[in-house]
This record gives sequence, structure tokens and C-alpha cells, in this order.
Amino acid sequence: MLTTKTRSRRGPQVCCFLILLLFVTLIILYLTVFKPKQPEVRGTVVGLRQIEFQPFPNFMLNITLVVAVTIENPNYAGFEFESGTTLIFYRGVLVGQAPVMEGEVGARSTETLSVYVELEVSTITANPNFVQDIASGILPLESFTSVRGKVTILGVFKLNASVFTSCDITVALLSRYASATCNSRVST
Repeated sequence: MLTTKTRSRRGPQVCCFLILLLFVTLIILYLTVFKPKQPEVRGTVVGLRQIEFQPFPNFMLNITLVVAVTIENPNYAGFEFESGTTLIFYRGVLVGQAPVMEGEVGARSTETLSVYVELEVSTITANPNFVQDIASGILPLESFTSVRGKVTILGVFKLNASVFTSCDITVALLSRYASATCNSRVST
């Protein structure tokens, strides 16, 4: 039979053992299932939302690009991201920008963000390479999109991530078509 003295020592020991067991279980879960992982990002230029090109008799050029950024979240918690920016450059000069609205990619899901960027034609036509590009029928552009966010698991474990996507874009003026080669990276 247990004496009162033995029972009083056993209570705190059991409590400490349970706390230790819970702590070890949380560590194992963090290192396996709940470990924050970097989101995967793919950037593409979906195409042209609008293009108006008329070389003669009165020159006219109006271009709106659709840039898509796909974020895949492999975590068991949502990836919340702040508003970001998409920048479009023509021969190293900024010719368009548009905001990427803040949002969240759910746990273990994928979200595609579409951004519409209207280009500043006056800046494009002021470039000394513009006449040569019009003659070739190809307008070379670059886009850069950046979004910052974080994953919070169990309200304790956090992973901050910055998502960067850059694309080399080719706009075929006469056929009214855009194609792109994109690279994406995530930094923590």
C-alpha cells in the first residue's frame, strides 16, 4: 500500500513525465509533419489582354499584359502574403507597374494571382531602340514580381518567405501574341 508521502511525490513526477512526453511529441511533429516548407512559385505571362497596333497612317500602340504568378503551398497551414508589385521593363526602362493584392494560399493548396499591367507607350516610343524593334515586329520586355509572406504553424512556428519571379517577354506586334520564359525563386 502507498503511503501519503509516496503519493505526494508521485503526482509531480507523473505531471513532469506527461509534460516531457507532450514536449517530445510536439518536437517530433514539428520535425516531420508540421515543419514549415517554402512555397513553390511559378511565373508566367498568360498573354495580352489588349493590344492595339497601327503603324500607318497615324501611329498607335496600346498594350496591356496579363502576368500570372502561381503559388503552391505545401504546408499544413495557410501562406499569408502581403501586397506586392509587378514591374515591366522595356530595354531596362520601367514602362509599367501594377499591384499584386494581398491574400492567402490555403493549407496544401495552390493559388494563381493574375495581374494586369498597362504599358506606358510614350516611354516605350521614346527609347532609341523602338524603331528597330517595330521594324522587326518584336517588342522585348522583362517583368519582375515580388511578394512577401509567412506561414505560421500552430501559432508558434513561423517561416517568412519572399517570392521573386522574373520573365523575359516577347510581344509579337503583328500577330498580337506574347510569350515568356520565367524564373522564380523563394528566399527566407
